[in-house]
Amino acid sequence: MARITIHTATYNRGYILGKAYESLKNQTCKDFEWIITDDGSTDNTPELVARWMTEDNGFEIIYNPLSHVGIPRALNSGVSKARTDWFLMLDSDDSLLPETVSKVISWLDEIEMLPVDMKIGGVGFCRCFPNGEYMKPQKPIIDPSVGYVDATHLERSKYNLNMDCCEVHRLSLLKQYPFQCWEGEYFAPEQLNCYEMAFDGWKLRWRDERLYICDYLQDGLTRDNRLVKKNPMGFAMMYNQNLKRFRSFRDRFRNAAQVIALSSYSHHLGYLRKSNDKLMTLIALPFGLLLGERRRAQFRKLD
Repeated sequence: MARITIHTATYNRGYILGKAYESLKNQTCKDFEWIITDDGSTDNTPELVARWMTEDNGFEIIYNPLSHVGIPRALNSGVSKARTDWFLMLDSDDSLLPETVSKVISWLDEIEMLPVDMKIGGVGFCRCFPNGEYMKPQKPIIDPSVGYVDATHLERSKYNLNMDCCEVHRLSLLKQYPFQCWEGEYFAPEQLNCYEMAFDGWKLRWRDERLYICDYLQDGLTRDNRLVKKNPMGFAMMYNQNLKRFRSFRDRFRNAAQVIALSSYSHHLGYLRKSNDKLMTLIALPFGLLLGERRRAQFRKLD
């Protein structure tokens, strides 16, 4: 059985998916399986994957076709198909350096020797631009004599790790904390998953090595200004989670107002009963409703 699962969720990315495939073919260690969850592509993705599956590439490819269900559900489907103990997400427009899998497996060997009560749920390392630079003009604060730092997702900013990183999680942990999404929507921020792990004390062993090459495209989710409009409750859930993270009145007020505004915009004001700070939500209610009207005006301009 392969040691780790590399998972790629893709939707109409046949024109760029080959970059990820080539980077996996070039791995110095092939002790992995590659699950491609196709979220209802209508391009040449099925034909590409079918061809790759017949090639002698040194690893198994598992094709997981779905109707168009959105990223969170596609990720959960990939988790359900995985047959290893560790899960790495590789975006369809990204790639890995040749030594990535080899290094990750050596790090996992260390973690598997640790006591369970340390709650180390995986490893994390840095994404970089194609020129090798970090995604932010900062370097992680990690003692070179140790080589890593153990921290939850909530503690990342203390170590300058509040940048785009790649994580390898225990598969059992991702099953315990599935990716969340609102019924009828197709996206919700991944922090809903990561921070829930952190609230329960789960840490990752972070390193400052740059092994994941990231090249954001114009059709990527991170550049789609309409993402909030299309998935307002997914983001309302994120702001509601933020009410558990932040302590200052100002931050909690702002997040409560956003929960109210997006719930109002999407006609789900009943969600406010699930607020993680009901008193602050009550205080912010008038401002949040006004903000909801402003959101409607902003979103109309995107039509």
